Formats: sequence, structure tokens, C-alpha cells
Amino acid sequence: MADRPAGLLLVAAIAVALSGCVDRDGQPTERTTSVSPPPVRTDREPIASRFPNLGDFVEVHWQASTAGTDDPGVPGPTDTRIEAVVVLRPDTLAAALKRYEWSPAPAGWAELLSTGLRPFLPDGGTWHANDQYAEDVRTTHYNGLVYLDTSTGTVILRVIDS
Repeated sequence: MADRPAGLLLVAAIAVALSGCVDRDGQPTERTTSVSPPPVRTDREPIASRFPNLGDFVEVHWQASTAGTDDPGVPGPTDTRIEAVVVLRPDTLAAALKRYEWSPAPAGWAELLSTGLRPFLPDGGTWHANDQYAEDVRTTHYNGLVYLDTSTGTVILRVIDS
């Protein structure tokens, strides 16, 4: 008989959990998710502190969002995706151009960038990549893409924390 109250409690818990999955007529409801794009931010400190090896910059536009499914029922850390368009100071650009060997960025990479940040890309950029530069800029805390427009000093970050 001791198992009967526990069984009833389990049935009640399941009924409460499932009650949000049916409408008033007992028919299953569709789960809908509406996600708004994150706002475009221009505050410098979060980018400068996370990516100190990026160097000095004069302008930044960036967005942060939760990577994957946002499920409050799943415990654990949440991965954060950061996308940024950063314009380096001329001396910082000169130092990066001198320190690294640059190769053309892969075709179509800009299609991955958030539509909210695309208006901040320079017209006709000359985009380049260097694995060591990307590793240096990302530090050990982030993984992802880092590209540099060698003509304007604009850096694209599309990274996720690890």
C-alpha cells in the first residue's frame, strides 16, 4: 500500500506536465517558438575584454545570442554566440598586416553573418584569413571564424564560447 501514494503522485505530476501540451478539447497543441533577432550593440567593453588580442578599434557593431535550443529544463552552461563587425585603428591594422601572412577568405562566408550586421560591412571589402591571427584573436575561450578586410581594417568575428 505504501507504493500507492507514490504512484498517484507520479500520475499527478505527469498530468500537470502534459496539461500544457493539449488544448481545452484535449487535442495536442503544436509547440511554437518565436525568436527575435538579438539587438545590434555598439558598446566596446564586452568585445575588448573578451578579445584583448584584437587590439585597438574605433568602431564595433555586435550581437550575442544563445547557441542551440534555449530550454530552461536542461541544466548546465549555455553557449553564447557572438558576431561582430569591428573596425581596427590604422596602426592596429598595420601591425596585423605585418605580423601575419594573409590568404583570401573562403567564398560565400558573408552569407553566414547575421543580417543585422551586414549593413556595417564595408563595400567591396578585400577579405582575408589567417589561422594564427584567428587563434590569437579568439583566445582559448572561443571557436569560430575571424576574417579581416585588409583594405579597411574591418574584422568579422563569428564565434561561440567553448
